[in-house]
Amino acid sequence: MRNQTFSVEIEANPGDLRQMKHYLHKWQPDFVSISNLSRYSYEEMVQCARYIQTDLHIPVVIHLTGLTHTKEQVKKAFNQLMDLNIRNFLLVRGNIHHNMHIEDDFNYASDLIKYVNQLDTDSKINVVAGCYPDIHVLADSLTEDIEYLKQKVNSGVDSLISLMCFDNKRIYKFLDKSREFGINVPIRIGIMPITDPFKKDYLAHNDVKMPEFSKEEDNLLEDGIEFAVKQINDLYEHNVNGIHLYTHNDWMVSDRVFENIKQNL
Repeated sequence: MRNQTFSVEIEANPGDLRQMKHYLHKWQPDFVSISNLSRYSYEEMVQCARYIQTDLHIPVVIHLTGLTHTKEQVKKAFNQLMDLNIRNFLLVRGNIHHNMHIEDDFNYASDLIKYVNQLDTDSKINVVAGCYPDIHVLADSLTEDIEYLKQKVNSGVDSLISLMCFDNKRIYKFLDKSREFGINVPIRIGIMPITDPFKKDYLAHNDVKMPEFSKEEDNLLEDGIEFAVKQINDLYEHNVNGIHLYTHNDWMVSDRVFENIKQNL
């Protein structure tokens, strides 16, 4: 794996296998994380994971959420994924959506992380967790947020991936503060190009602070790509551990971003 990694997140759409093969072969990311967005089933997520890891030979990170799953459901998924030789797990609390059925076993990401680590009796897995340069919506300050993050890391986390943030100054402040608190695991920065109204709505729903250019939609595609490229190149120049590109399976946009950052890889 490179000193500064490049990885991508994709959606578990089996209809995109041809695009996955073409673009993932071209990009050669250090790993691919597969989100469990509700419009795709768990079976579809496993199908895509098996294809990417077995056929394309790229490591896969599978998302598991705590709020909507019981311990039995997580244990069943864990054992199945281990049988498929999938050892990388992104363990998150999950967002609360309208009419979502909430379970009681995992109220916080750290609860899920501790439980999955208990299932891993042979210490074979790699646990990834999320972090928030813009400060988690439930935290009152950056310091409080990082105190909680420290607890989460201490529960058994090997690396972190951030939610998208569009201000590198805030990202550098977050990284410096995290290191001050003794959080020494790799922290990869999540980037999502804002190139269409759907992505704007997605970010607004997740309470992400958006850059000024996104208020205008006349040239959103070009402005969004340009902003993402400049942001990523600046982050690489400041020696972040890695970039994690949220693609939303927008292959053409993601490829244009890749084409303009690959000199840094």
